[in-house]
Amino acid sequence: MNEEKMKILKMLEEGRISADDAARLLESLGGGENKASSQNSYSERSSQQAADKGHNSPTDDRRNLENMAADAAKKFGAFAKNMEPKLTKLTEVMAEKTISVTDKISKSFSSGTSYAKPVQFSSDSASEQAFEAIVTPGYNELNIMGTNGNVSIKGYNGDKITAKVSARAKSSGAKIELMQLGSKYLLHYDEDLFDNVSVDAYVPETMFSIISITTINGSLEATTLKADSITITNSNGATLLKNLRGNSIKADCNNGRLELNNITGENGSIENFNGDISGGDLDIANLILSGLNGSVSMIQPRFNNYSDYIWAIEASNGRLSLNMPSDAGLGYHIKANAALSQIKIGLTGLNYIANTGAYVEAKSINYESAARKIKLSMETSNGPLTLN
Repeated sequence: MNEEKMKILKMLEEGRISADDAARLLESLGGGENKASSQNSYSERSSQQAADKGHNSPTDDRRNLENMAADAAKKFGAFAKNMEPKLTKLTEVMAEKTISVTDKISKSFSSGTSYAKPVQFSSDSASEQAFEAIVTPGYNELNIMGTNGNVSIKGYNGDKITAKVSARAKSSGAKIELMQLGSKYLLHYDEDLFDNVSVDAYVPETMFSIISITTINGSLEATTLKADSITITNSNGATLLKNLRGNSIKADCNNGRLELNNITGENGSIENFNGDISGGDLDIANLILSGLNGSVSMIQPRFNNYSDYIWAIEASNGRLSLNMPSDAGLGYHIKANAALSQIKIGLTGLNYIANTGAYVEAKSINYESAARKIKLSMETSNGPLTLN
């Protein structure tokens, strides 16, 4: 009997039955045996009665159950009272964050903006729409993406984004919006809803801290821009990067020609796969430049902004050709490796440390005293390497 009582009390403790149900079940047992060994911690009074009388009557059990219910209610009341300010605070925080997020999402451009609302595009034919937005001074990000189309982003001395967007939707009603989300200005749309999206835009030259420009299956042009970080991504199209300034400049391109002109920065990481790289005037302190399955041909007229330069340039399955300045204030430390071809060095004033035909290491005679030092590492395979 005692074991059956324990089961009933356990079910009550777990909330599987009510106090009345438990009392009826205990009464149906017609009493029980000694309950001093019970692990029921809800009622010290019940345990004391069991020790004194040797057994519990149905009346005692019912009284114990009532005591347990009262004790549980008292504990829950204290718990609720303790949790009330915490729940109130949690509600306030959640409401504050919800309002903040809603405000950011709903925040539009100034009342003078002509195209703050999303524009619908037709699936019948490609159509062109104009977008404008005023850029507020401060920390800002710009994110422009094209899909199966050309993207051209040009900087100018102003505070307004002016963009022409040409697009063909896969189904009528697909929308594109030039929007502001917090500090980020972006061309927003679902790329899965469009066959192509092309962008031709003028943006403030110096009002963005982060710039990201992307397209696929089209050409990409980014000119006259200054930012802490500039990231360019293009696949299956030609890329032109010109007059760019930034602490970090990164370009990741493939299946198209990459042209670089007048780019200045602290760090540069530039890669083109299945395409040639050409141009020059890269005043970048730390540069990694890779042409994979393509040639690299660069003309460097100057080193002006930094005292130390570290360059690593690689061309695979193509020739590597560099024309470097030879000013008196410049000092070179050159390492060149051509795995399956020959190396030709035309720079003067070098002291050769190694020269095996396929590997050359040399230093300028004035390297240690030079005002600007250039550490230049070059490597090519299946093509000649020329440094003049």
